[in-house]
Amino acid sequence: GTFGVSPPDVGIQNSGGIRNNFIIGPGDFTELHTFDIASFSNFISIVPDITPAHFKEILERTVSAMPNADGRFPQISGFTLVYDIAGTAQVLDASSNVTTPGTRIREVHLDDGTAIVTGGAVVAGAPSVAIATNDFSARGGDQYPFRGAPFTTLGVTYQQGLFEYVTHADGLN
Repeated sequence: GTFGVSPPDVGIQNSGGIRNNFIIGPGDFTELHTFDIASFSNFISIVPDITPAHFKEILERTVSAMPNADGRFPQISGFTLVYDIAGTAQVLDASSNVTTPGTRIREVHLDDGTAIVTGGAVVAGAPSVAIATNDFSARGGDQYPFRGAPFTTLGVTYQQGLFEYVTHADGLN
């Protein structure tokens, strides 16, 4: 691609970056609506080569506050996720180092069927993944434990990405 990155395998958007708290009724959906939904200047970013164990660790963080809803809860694409709030919640220190590993993530399967986590354990030989997210999360926002993993910012805000998706995606226009 233009930015020298491969297409991502999965996408994760922190819920805190989705800001509208109202139902958008029938009728015109405008570009202004996309600013209501994606109101920050966060840029779409690709974090390549995240190992299966690191991916599970990031996902443990996303569900660590459940059943309380907060900004870390994930909106996902490219995979299915099963978690159990009865499991141990991951705890991080102020530097995003894991002090208590989580045990809530039970199953993670890529959309092509590839198993990353089964029965709560990382699958031996599972592939690394490239994650599409926003630069806020990639930099450790909401204490997502990317811990300095290199990433490429694509120069498009997530608002612009949403607008382009809504106006140009097959079946949506």
